[in-house]
Amino acid sequence: MNEKPTSTQKRLREIKQLRDKANMLASMHSYLSDRYRRIHSVLSSTVLVISTLLVALTFSDDFITSSTGLNPSTLTWIKGIVSVLSFSAVLLLSQWDLQEKAAEHRQATRFYFAILNKIRQWVDSQVEITNEMAEEIRLEYGRTESIPKIPSSDFLRLKQRHLQTVAISRELQNTPFDSIKTIQVRLQSQHQDD
Repeated sequence: MNEKPTSTQKRLREIKQLRDKANMLASMHSYLSDRYRRIHSVLSSTVLVISTLLVALTFSDDFITSSTGLNPSTLTWIKGIVSVLSFSAVLLLSQWDLQEKAAEHRQATRFYFAILNKIRQWVDSQVEITNEMAEEIRLEYGRTESIPKIPSSDFLRLKQRHLQTVAISRELQNTPFDSIKTIQVRLQSQHQDD
């Protein structure tokens, strides 16, 4: 006999779906924040190293031309071109504003984790989910105007990454001494067998 779900069960199911959505969005924004921060760090470090080398080259023209056999005018051209490229990289870093993007996605991560934690609290304490509680969460989701959107070109790849992380995490609960790579291979193999 099929029993029709009660309104409480429907609300609980909706709340759990919103929890899973918040978890996924927090994961996506966290990844994007880390990616922007990492790119900024690599680019700014590279520019710093190149700039330092250019300064060092300024004081060692004679040594470089005598030890490498480079013509002094060729060395001047090399330093000029590298200087222009280094300056262009600094301009691009400021234009791309990777640190700001990283901070915005970090803020989005905190936003979705707040929703996730509130729902977890309710579900873990097994309180009855009321219409008001469900509406509160829906309203929270409506307050996303200041949160950066996940780029469409990244959305499916990030969703896949999140779902794979969840699957690996669940499998890790059962086999905590297996390596992550072993678990990945096992899960891929199981998926291909299905």
